[in-house]
Amino acid sequence: MQRQTWITLAAGLAVGAVSIAVLPAHMLFSRPATLASENGSQRWACAMMDYIGNKPGPCPVCGMTLQRVTAGELNREQQRRMGLETSRVVEGPARVTIRAYGTAAYDHRFSHLIIPRVAGRIVQRHPSTFGLEKAIDAGTPIVDLYSPDVIAAQGELIAAVRIGDTKLIAALRERFVRWNLAELADRVAQRTTIEEYVTIHTPFGGQVLLDEFEMVNAALAVGREVMPDTPLLRLVDPQRLVLVAHVPEARGNFLSVGQSVLIESDDRGPLPDLRAEIGRVSPEISPDIRAYEVQIYIANARDHLRPGSLVLARIHSVLNQNLEPADPTRPETWGHFALIPKAAVLSTGVRHVAWRLTEREANGQTHFTIAPLALGPRLEDENGNDQYVVRAGLSVGDEVATQGAFLIDSQAQLAGTPNLIFPGGAAAPAGHQH
Repeated sequence: MQRQTWITLAAGLAVGAVSIAVLPAHMLFSRPATLASENGSQRWACAMMDYIGNKPGPCPVCGMTLQRVTAGELNREQQRRMGLETSRVVEGPARVTIRAYGTAAYDHRFSHLIIPRVAGRIVQRHPSTFGLEKAIDAGTPIVDLYSPDVIAAQGELIAAVRIGDTKLIAALRERFVRWNLAELADRVAQRTTIEEYVTIHTPFGGQVLLDEFEMVNAALAVGREVMPDTPLLRLVDPQRLVLVAHVPEARGNFLSVGQSVLIESDDRGPLPDLRAEIGRVSPEISPDIRAYEVQIYIANARDHLRPGSLVLARIHSVLNQNLEPADPTRPETWGHFALIPKAAVLSTGVRHVAWRLTEREANGQTHFTIAPLALGPRLEDENGNDQYVVRAGLSVGDEVATQGAFLIDSQAQLAGTPNLIFPGGAAAPAGHQH
């Protein structure tokens, strides 16, 4: 029994070897892929199986009749099923909306230091300095000092007044002016009495910084010895904020100092009442994030934003003919370009194409051809309807596929004609199954 099995196995191997030897090569090996099909740009595909052939007839897998695939040709039914939509290439200005997030902070261009000009010891701290983030008006008392130098100068002034020495009175008063104590000199000259303590007032209005409040408590501690020109307090303008945002490298060239900025916050939404503008654009690009640092100055912010708020800045820019920022208030400086919807552009990141409508027949049949593109910047509007500036490849008035463009390109790949991925076209081998 075992011997018969071996005899059968050997006979089968022999028959197989003879069959391989006598069969023609084309029945054993597929032909290599070519760049063009034998029938021009036409292909036949099975609607049921994943099969593409070079000639009409039944599908060798399931027997269904193969359907012709022609690049760029769509009948009414195909258009309906794929939801085909087209759009015209229009001419218009290049309006760019740049969006950038950042965190608001005080604008320290408007910070002020309160500095006493005389030495002394703090004997009283006034209530205006105890409030966290409390606004202080100009002229508000800060601290009272006991200053031996001021007491001695008051005595000299009283003596000069009593003897009527006007030159000495003027010289002594000038000393009080340098100390920012001119009012004290006038009172002493009128009353001829010495005031024991000197009150230091702020010549500026502003707000004490919350993150510096512990330093303020130490600087204004009662009993502390104060030397001349020692900072006591730093005030900021609560109405003035600065937003530091980062704009992508591709958008940095569309910015210029003085451009108006629209501000939104997460908790308040759009804030049209705020006045904001670009104050500075960094001349360098951050190599880590490939972006420009932009400083946006915000005025009258007190009732709308707080330091630390997360802020969205929207910057509207219009480009001139050289794709540089133009004056938004002067339409004569604007450039005009061929514009195409973003949905019409198919891209690999390096190569860009669109499918241009070349013919629409009376029966509804449409014909599209591929149009390689050279693109300018991508333009965004408030509704997210992005467009591209077309520098070459299409003309104003051309009609291009938007919805369904990818399917048309896929059809071209099946047909072996030029498409997004294969600029020269590529055909599958005859009888190839994917």
